[in-house]
Amino acid sequence: MQKIISALILIATLTLSCSQEKNLIRKASNAVERSNFDEAISYYDQVLAKDSNSYFANAGKGVVLSEYIGRHEKAIPYLEKALKQHPKKTGMKINYDLGKSYHFVGNFPRALYFFGETERYNTVKNPDYDMFLTKRIADSKYALEHPEIAPPEQQTVTNVGNAINTSAPEYGAVYTHGKLFFTSKRKDDDKEKKNGIDGRFFDAMYVSSVRDGVYGAPRRYTVPDTRVNENFSLPHESVVSVSPDAKMLYIFRAGQLYEVELNDSTKSAHKLGSEVNISNLQSHATISADGNMMIFASEAKRGMGGIDLYKTVKVDGKWSSAELFDNSINTVYNEDAPFLASNGTLFFASNGLPGYGGYDVYKTKMVDGRWETPQNLGQPINSPGDDSYFALNAGTSNGYFTSVRLGGKGEMDIYQVHYTDMAVPACNTTDPLFVIKAEKQTGSDMSYVLMAESPSLSQNKIRSFEWQINGAALNQNAKQFQYTFSSPGTYTLNAKAIIYCDTCPNLIALCTDKILEIGVPMLALNDSLQIKNEVTTTNKIVKQKNEMSKTNNNKPGTSMPVVLNYSQLKDLKWNAEMPLFDLNKSDVREDAFAALNENIGLLKQNKSLALNINGYADSRGSEAYNEGLSLRRANAIKTYLIANGVAKNRILKTTGYGENNLLNNCEDGVECSEAEHQVNRRVQFEVMNILKTPRDFTLK
Repeated sequence: MQKIISALILIATLTLSCSQEKNLIRKASNAVERSNFDEAISYYDQVLAKDSNSYFANAGKGVVLSEYIGRHEKAIPYLEKALKQHPKKTGMKINYDLGKSYHFVGNFPRALYFFGETERYNTVKNPDYDMFLTKRIADSKYALEHPEIAPPEQQTVTNVGNAINTSAPEYGAVYTHGKLFFTSKRKDDDKEKKNGIDGRFFDAMYVSSVRDGVYGAPRRYTVPDTRVNENFSLPHESVVSVSPDAKMLYIFRAGQLYEVELNDSTKSAHKLGSEVNISNLQSHATISADGNMMIFASEAKRGMGGIDLYKTVKVDGKWSSAELFDNSINTVYNEDAPFLASNGTLFFASNGLPGYGGYDVYKTKMVDGRWETPQNLGQPINSPGDDSYFALNAGTSNGYFTSVRLGGKGEMDIYQVHYTDMAVPACNTTDPLFVIKAEKQTGSDMSYVLMAESPSLSQNKIRSFEWQINGAALNQNAKQFQYTFSSPGTYTLNAKAIIYCDTCPNLIALCTDKILEIGVPMLALNDSLQIKNEVTTTNKIVKQKNEMSKTNNNKPGTSMPVVLNYSQLKDLKWNAEMPLFDLNKSDVREDAFAALNENIGLLKQNKSLALNINGYADSRGSEAYNEGLSLRRANAIKTYLIANGVAKNRILKTTGYGENNLLNNCEDGVECSEAEHQVNRRVQFEVMNILKTPRDFTLK
C-alpha cells in the first residue's frame, strides 16, 4: 500500500524545483514507512500551507487519510485536487482511492465512476492490481439496488459513546453479568509503544461495568500468562466471545484461540485443541447453547480463500475434526466473526458475499440438516464501511457490534444494536386467554363475525393476524372481520397472532383454533374444541368399558367413566394448573401442592369422580428413557393423592407418554430455552364421572 508514496517521492525528486518542498515530501514518505501517519500529515500540511495546489502534498495526504487511517470523507478534497494534475503512474491509485472514499460516504454513483476509471488500469501486470475492484463495483451496485432502511422496531444502531470509544480502534464487544468486555488499541501505559505495523498500539482487553445503561470507566482485563510481549509488559490479546452459560471467555492470542474461566481471574488461559487451532491464524469462535457445536474462523490451506468458517461438534465429549462450510457461506474472500444465537441462528461477517461494502453482517440457520443461503441483515446495521463482531446478549434482541462508518469516533467503534428477526415463526407460544369468538349475525344462519381475542396481550404489540378455515388461508390480517360460510357443516377455524416483543430476538406467534357447527344444532358446550377431544376420549373409554365389563363378568349396572370437558371442569371449579417437574426428576415440587390440594378437596366432595393420570417429558433424552420418566411422574402424583385421602380405586390408570404430545415445537433438533422445555415436563389429568351412558355429560 506504500507504493503510491514511493512513486510520489520519485516523481518529486525528479521534478520539484523547491528543495524545501522536496525535503518535506521526503520526510512525509519516511514517516509513512515508519507507520507514523500523524507525522506524515503534518509534513504534507506544511507544504499545503505554502502551496494549496501542490500535487504531491494533496495526493500524499489524500492517500494517507484514505488508505491508512480510514478518514475517507476527509481524503476526498485532497484526492480530487491531485486528480486534476496526476502523473500517469499514479492514475490508478488516485482514482481507486477516490472510488473507495465516495463509496464510504454513500455516494455510490460517484464511486462507480471512479471505479470505472480504475478498471482501465487494473490489469494483472499492473503493480497496483487489486482483486477487490470487481467486488467494490458489485457492492456499489448492490447498495443502489437496496436503499431500504429497516424500521426502528426491527433494527436500531447507537454508538456507545465516549465512555468506551476513543480515537483508537475499539472492537469485539461481548456483554455478560453486567459487564462489557471489549478490545482496544488505545495507549494507557507510558511504557507502551506502537506496534510498528499499522501505526497503532497493541490490542488489549478491557472491561466496563454497565449499570442502567451507563458504562463505567474501562479497566484493563488481563489473564495470567508466562509470555511477555517484547514491546509491552502484558501479552497482546483480544476478546473473542463468551459461552452461553457465561462461564467461559474465549480470547485471541498470537493467532490462536484460548478459553478463560470468567469466575476465576487467577487461572491462566487454556489453549483450545488442534481441532480448532488448525493453522497459524484462528481469529474468532462461538459455541452453541448446548455446548456441543463450535463454529470458528480460520485462515488455513484447506480453505476456500482468506479466512473461512469451520465447525466442530462434540462426539463422546470430544471435539470432532473441523469441517469446512461449503461455498454457500464461504467465499474466496473473508468470512469471520461468527456468532450463534440461542435460537440456532448463525450470524457472521463477510466481505465476499453481496453487500453494501467492506464487511457486512449476514445470518443463516440450519434447516433439515443444511444451512440456508445467508441473508444480508440490511441497513442500518450494515453500512458502506466495515461491519462485524455482531453478538446479541443471551436470549434478547439487544447486543453489540463493531463498525467503521461515517460519524464514528475512531476508525473502529463499538455500537449498541437492537435486532429483531421479522420472519414469521411457527406457533411457539400458548396462552389460554387467546381464543376465537364467533358471533352469528342476525337474520342469517351462515354469516358470522369472527374475532381473535386475547386480553392478556398488549394490543399494540400485535403486528398482524393470520386466519385459516378448514386449512385454507384467508385473505385477512385483522383481529375481527365478517365471514359468510358457503354451506352448512363443521368448520375448523385457526388464528395466529404475530407479536412483536421489544426484548425478543424473534417475533412471537400465538395460535388457537375452534370447531364451529354452521347451520346445524350445536351442543351446549362453551368450548367446541373440547367436543372434538371428547369424541376421541369417549371412544377410548368405550374400549375401557368393554375391558371393565369383561373384568366384572359383564354384570349389569356396571358404571363406566366419561371424561369431563373444559366447560364442565370450569363449572366444577377444578384447578387446571398442571404439576411441573424438574429436568430428569419425578419428585412432586412444592409449587404443585396448592393446585393438587384444591383438587383433592373436590374429589372428596364428589364421590362419582375418577381420574386417569398422564405423565409427560420434554424431548431431551431417548424415547425409552422419557417414557419411563414420565410414568414415574404420573405415579408420583398418584402416590401424593392417595397419601392425602384419595381412594386408590378413584385412580383408574397412570400412563407415561414420554415426549409425545409436546405443548410447543421443542422437539429433537430444535433449540429451545429452559422455560420452553419446562412446560413439557408435566402431568395432566383426565377427570371422569362414573355414568351409565357415555352420552350423559351431567355431573351427578
